[in-house]
Amino acid sequence: MNVWTVLGMIDWSKGYLAEKGFTNSRLESELLLSHALSTSRVGLYVEHDRVLKPEELSRYKELLKRRLTGEPVQYVTGTAAFMFSEFEVNPSVLIPRPETEALTEIALKTIGEVAAGGPDAPVVADVGTGSGVIATTIALKIPSAVVHATDTSSAAVVVAARNAARAGVADRVRFHVGPYLEPLRGEGLAGKLSAVVANPPYVRSGDIATLPAEVRDFEPREALDGGPDGLDSLRAIAQDGHEFLAPGGVVLLEVGDGQAPLVEDMLRTTLGGVRTFKDYAGRDRIVMGRNDG
Repeated sequence: MNVWTVLGMIDWSKGYLAEKGFTNSRLESELLLSHALSTSRVGLYVEHDRVLKPEELSRYKELLKRRLTGEPVQYVTGTAAFMFSEFEVNPSVLIPRPETEALTEIALKTIGEVAAGGPDAPVVADVGTGSGVIATTIALKIPSAVVHATDTSSAAVVVAARNAARAGVADRVRFHVGPYLEPLRGEGLAGKLSAVVANPPYVRSGDIATLPAEVRDFEPREALDGGPDGLDSLRAIAQDGHEFLAPGGVVLLEVGDGQAPLVEDMLRTTLGGVRTFKDYAGRDRIVMGRNDG
């Protein structure tokens, strides 16, 4: 019977995953093993020479098997990192990505600027909240903010609500089930929002089949599929967002590759100050329009 230490298992798993074509094999080995042992990645190296118990090996083996099927490591562990925090994720929500971190950073800066121009606490809408990472992060970073988060998926809203509660901001993040901004029409928010922020579906329907298998086969299609041209959700939010904005308020939308000019044109029909920001990879990714009225 083999005796496995923590470091020995990391090294073996790294090589095994690499052989199977997983490019981030060491990181994924650490994430899976730290989850199996209920410790941190740093904790693995603190106890690098500890011999794993049979039950720990069994737990790790089950996690590794799931990853080998292509299931994203975030779903296997049930957590995803976002802006230096950990959030619960499962197959009912999209796994948060660096592009959405860039969107959230710009939102935080812009909401702060809008709030500085008036006496009222900022009120924000997070449209298509998914796991709630945007809504929860805004509430965490801007303690006076109230965030209304919407999603068509009641299962996603359950996950998002747990994330907000775990972060201690449940009293300032209010969840609504329904499409886009529709659930907010009866909330008296017309003309009141500092920002409408959204990472909506923007993949063309015909391109879904070309996505990497771990995205295509595991992540919720409704959070990816933006319709025939990829713009269905972006079009709906751009069309209605201005109704909810206070003077100086903004619509901030994450968009797909090549979509920024089209979304800029959509926002210009009702808003001014339209501009595009780049993501961390230097791609045109976030489009903003401002209510200059």
